[in-house]
Amino acid sequence: MYEARKICNFLLANFDAVAFDITNLRINKLLFFIQAGALRQLPEGLIRNHFEAWQFGPVIRPVFDAFKTYKESPIKAPAQYLDYASGKHIPVPYEDIHQEHLKIIVREFKNYSHFTTGQLVSLSHEPNGPWDVVYKAHLADPTLSPRIPNRLIRRYFAGEDQSTVRH
Repeated sequence: MYEARKICNFLLANFDAVAFDITNLRINKLLFFIQAGALRQLPEGLIRNHFEAWQFGPVIRPVFDAFKTYKESPIKAPAQYLDYASGKHIPVPYEDIHQEHLKIIVREFKNYSHFTTGQLVSLSHEPNGPWDVVYKAHLADPTLSPRIPNRLIRRYFAGEDQSTVRH
C-alpha cells in the first residue's frame, strides 16, 4: 500500500493537471475511485490512507492539506514532505510504485478522468454508497468517525451492496 500523495505525484507527473482539470477536489475523488478499483483486485487496495466522508465526497486529509493552497485551480506542483534531516520540503517520490500497481492506477484514472468534477462528486455521493452511508451516520451522530472503511468500499464496488448505478 502507498501513501496517497505518492499516487497523486505519479498522476501529476503523467497527466497534465490543466488538461485533466486536476484540482484538489477532483484528485480526491479520482483517488477514491482508484482505491475502489484496486480493492476489487487487492485485499488492502493501493492507498494506505483513510478516506473521510466530507460534504463534497470522500477526502484524504493529507492530500487535501497538500493541495489546499490551489483552492479550485489545477494543481501546479507535486505534494511535498518535510525532510527533518535537511529541513527542506521535498516532493513525495513515486518511482517505487510497482509496475502492476501502476497499471491499476492508470486504468482507473482513465476510467474516471473523462467525468467532470461535478459528475465525480455525484458518483461518489450515490445513495447507499460508501460515502453516503458514512456521511449520513456521522451527521446523525457526530461522535461517529467520518472514516470510510475499505471493507465498505470493497463490498459496494464488488456489487455486494445494493446500488442504483454500477461504475
